[in-house]
Amino acid sequence: MRFKQQIFGATLAAFMSSQAAWAAWDQKPNHYHVTITNDGKRAHIKADLYVEGNELALFGVSTLPTLKNGQGDFLENIVVQDMAGKPVALTDKGEAEYVVAEGDRRLALTYEVRLEHAKYHWPGGVEEVLYHTDEGIMAVGHSLFLVPGVAMPGKTEVSFTLPQGWKANTPWLAGSKPGSFVAATRRELVNNAMFLGTAHSERFMAGGVELTLVMGKRYWPQKALFMDLMRRQLAAYQTLFGGPPRTSRYLVVINDGDISDGGAFAGSFSQIIKGEADASSRVIWGRIVAHELLHFWNGHTLVPAEPGDEWFKEGVTDYLTLMTLVRNQVMDRKFLLNNLENLPRGQGVARNLMGLKSTVREAVNDKHGNWLLVYGGGTIAALAMDVELRKATQGKVGMPQLMQSVYAEFGQPGKRYTQADIVRHGRKLAGIDLQPTLERIVNSTTLLDLEPLMADIGLRLHQFGMLETHLLPDPKATPAARKRFADIFGMPL
Repeated sequence: MRFKQQIFGATLAAFMSSQAAWAAWDQKPNHYHVTITNDGKRAHIKADLYVEGNELALFGVSTLPTLKNGQGDFLENIVVQDMAGKPVALTDKGEAEYVVAEGDRRLALTYEVRLEHAKYHWPGGVEEVLYHTDEGIMAVGHSLFLVPGVAMPGKTEVSFTLPQGWKANTPWLAGSKPGSFVAATRRELVNNAMFLGTAHSERFMAGGVELTLVMGKRYWPQKALFMDLMRRQLAAYQTLFGGPPRTSRYLVVINDGDISDGGAFAGSFSQIIKGEADASSRVIWGRIVAHELLHFWNGHTLVPAEPGDEWFKEGVTDYLTLMTLVRNQVMDRKFLLNNLENLPRGQGVARNLMGLKSTVREAVNDKHGNWLLVYGGGTIAALAMDVELRKATQGKVGMPQLMQSVYAEFGQPGKRYTQADIVRHGRKLAGIDLQPTLERIVNSTTLLDLEPLMADIGLRLHQFGMLETHLLPDPKATPAARKRFADIFGMPL
């Protein structure tokens, strides 16, 4: 009993401390003013913000061998003062984490950021950090904004002073002053992309979502092609999930780069494309666009409670992207089969060539190094669940119905799902236990035999060695397997 009393006392003390800090909040918004130098190489930032607790930090920091503090190594000349102008001592803890001498009050900050991020190779890619083009700068908020580490009460007003001819494109609401913006939360402030510069932009509606599209001049002539794909996919996703995503306004930034990749954030995504982005290559760049758009539902509205469920966030997103691209006639049979062939090929490379030993759930510990397991293994799990649900219900229930059911429960602020919840919804919809299927795929370290799974959708798998893989329609496929393929992809086998 005494132990329980001690725990209760500690919990109550923490709660009262938190309540006291919020009670002390001055009810004023936070402010950041960002000035970009004319050469685009440096940002000067002036801020005042209420600091609950006594910590300041950059979020989303990735350390590198040459940058032991990650993005924090680009911060310079940090000065902290109270609102009367008195200096406040700052202690550097490393990795862009700092302690102020006294918190739970409003403080004024000035600091500079060297905008040299694109000189380094980041685990998630430069499109998730900051890069320059000849039209301006794409930046993610956590590369610029030093914020309270514990909590950040109130809204945040952001304004800019930019080189002549530049403008700020952000996913935030417009502020009361021209060129100013308002971020409702700390997450909305730091976990979003923006583009500062002269690139073309256009605002349009698609699938119940207001999109602002910012594109580099190389791709702007193809804007109609991009907008058409976005409209098709967003409409399909709204139907797939049974409703719109939590946030109804998004910014999309697209530029050319050395690779094709993208990163999704709270109300935005940043994509770079290698090479041409025209109708002939739409199936390539379009898949990345479609994947990132789907994260507005599965990833930012549906949020996993545990890191190990990253396979559901990424792999199921990849599977649903593939399914809807085929149904929307963006991807034809040839590309569909090529993508399905990549599943057994990728798992063979991961297990036998790369020697990856972790389970699909554990692979998130090095998501970018283990992407074949996280994305590929997760896609296999999604296909397997779809097949099992359809087999158990004679085709009446599949992944679309599962996603709608999970979305209805967990598509709310603050709600998080687990793998057990996915299994529970599968049992409710189809009367089957998906856990053995998931144990075999996401909790195993062995190489999967995918011949039976492919046979369940009427395909015959041929593999020679680790790399040569072929999927062909099976002339002996059962009528049920043929129907399953058609029900999933919207085209006959």
